[in-house]
Amino acid sequence: MKTLYTFIFSILISANCWSQNYELGLVHNSDYNFKIVAIPDFDSSGDTDISDIGFALMLPAGMDDIANQTSLLSGRVWNVTEFDAAFLTGQGLGDGTRDAFQFNMPAGQSLVAHTMGQMIDLVSFDVSNMPTSGEMSFLLNSDPIAMGAGGVLDSFYNSNIDNTTTQDYFSGIAPGLENFMFDTLSIQEIDDFNDSIKVFPNPTSNLVFVRANAMVELIECFDLSGKLIMSISNSGEINMNQLPSGLYILKIQIQEKGLTKRIIKN
Repeated sequence: MKTLYTFIFSILISANCWSQNYELGLVHNSDYNFKIVAIPDFDSSGDTDISDIGFALMLPAGMDDIANQTSLLSGRVWNVTEFDAAFLTGQGLGDGTRDAFQFNMPAGQSLVAHTMGQMIDLVSFDVSNMPTSGEMSFLLNSDPIAMGAGGVLDSFYNSNIDNTTTQDYFSGIAPGLENFMFDTLSIQEIDDFNDSIKVFPNPTSNLVFVRANAMVELIECFDLSGKLIMSISNSGEINMNQLPSGLYILKIQIQEKGLTKRIIKN
């Protein structure tokens, strides 16, 4: 019986070790700036030693580009390599609609202690020549493009978490942080508007008024997913009476300048 208990205990310990992994996530900082984070599913026992990390982001094929990548781990450098849609299709990969951007942090040392669920900042970057539609997303290791590339575009997270050996602890993409829809980028940061623009009442159960020193050219109302709910031109008011209660975002265009405001609908 003692032998059986020992065997079961060993299985439980092994299962616990196997569960120690990291997910990667895409976070929108502001405007055209983003960052990639790692999210552990365990509390570290002291410092972990991050060696090298890699992943690929997919963007709509075109003139968009990844620029100004900046390591958020002290003393480390990130390299970004583009494999555009034409190159990929020339290799028999993809359908010609997506460009791949491979991120790689070469082997080195970063000592990081963390708790379960903590976001570990890895790298920030800008998207230039921003598309107005489509999405930016991680290339999954199970995607035919990644599989056809023979591991070159795979995501990985090599680290020594227990002072033994360095190995790959990447487990997948964090739910809710898999992608970013570009058609929501036109919604700027919430408080980034001129103090001369007045939006009231807030909360509201009916009309919302916009007062400014110039003509209000356009008011657009979005839900929190970025979906356009309604659009009003050349008017300083919008009627939200028929909308369900909740939080909405108004994009206000005045003299070709865009401002945003959160509105609570009672």
